[in-house]
Amino acid sequence: MRILVDFAGAQMGGAKRLLTEFDLYQRTCRPAQPWVIGRNRAVNVPWLLRREIAYGRFDRAVAMNNVGFLVAGRERHVLVHGAQHFLRLDEARAFGSLISPAAHAQVPVVRTAVRWADRVFVPSTNMAERVIHAVPSVRDRIVIVFNPVTPPDPGAGAARDSHSNRNSRGGQPTEILCPLLFSPYKRMADHLRIVLAALDLLAAPPHPVDAVLTVTERASHPEAAPLAGHPRLRLIGPKSPATVTDMLAHSDAVYFPSEFESFGYPLAEGRVTGVPVIALDSPHNREIAGAALIPYPRETPDEVATAVLAALAADVKPDQSGLFDRGPYFNQLLGIRPD
Repeated sequence: MRILVDFAGAQMGGAKRLLTEFDLYQRTCRPAQPWVIGRNRAVNVPWLLRREIAYGRFDRAVAMNNVGFLVAGRERHVLVHGAQHFLRLDEARAFGSLISPAAHAQVPVVRTAVRWADRVFVPSTNMAERVIHAVPSVRDRIVIVFNPVTPPDPGAGAARDSHSNRNSRGGQPTEILCPLLFSPYKRMADHLRIVLAALDLLAAPPHPVDAVLTVTERASHPEAAPLAGHPRLRLIGPKSPATVTDMLAHSDAVYFPSEFESFGYPLAEGRVTGVPVIALDSPHNREIAGAALIPYPRETPDEVATAVLAALAADVKPDQSGLFDRGPYFNQLLGIRPD
């Protein structure tokens, strides 16, 4: 069985995180050796044409980047994780103008390729509903499978325990990690203003909580720059997936305000690591974060502050259900039956 896998576009964010998991899979779970293409390439028209022409003679062609194969491969699988290509009407009104024209132009290409796929993989129920709403004919070909998350080193839990209850010991500030890159449609400046106002409330008497929010974005980013001087905000710039995983394991909580995600790696990483995740109370966040979710019903300073307090008091255990195991995940996407 000759299997072709296209990872073009996996250069940042969740796509890069997924590629990191795939590299681990290839080193440790090797029932087959797929032919991998697209590393360090953008997903654009020249690349899409080239991969169809140059790599046509494979038994199975797997696209990990939303755009399924049309000709290459006798059987075609696609991983669809671009929510921006499957906007609901209310989202189009709220976010449409904030999404790049290039992403809008990709919509008909992505949806056409989905129709040609033999199996369409999505990372959440929410994403499945989006795809089925836009392309009803693929309903029977949709497979929901959570993106893989490799647990951190077992010592990370002990490290986090040593970080907890800092305020009661008069030590360093509580660390809340927000591992998100800014995009216009995420409206991160608005979210940060609310959480920083919440931290300001918690810093006031009679029971002050000294907390710092660490965000993986540059202080020079246009949306971040106006907030860069806030005493409870650290802007540290983008970090590698391995660094983010390590930082998350040593944090007291994760803050994940994004409203528009197909998966949301921080939700799953908090769950697998046993770190509370502060996020909006939504079906999607409950599905991915599970028992690690510390929800706020509405995004207001008061309700976010209440969620922060609950997160700092929570005893979240690492999820050991196996839902995020990389071996079964990639075996499914590649169509491999393990021995």
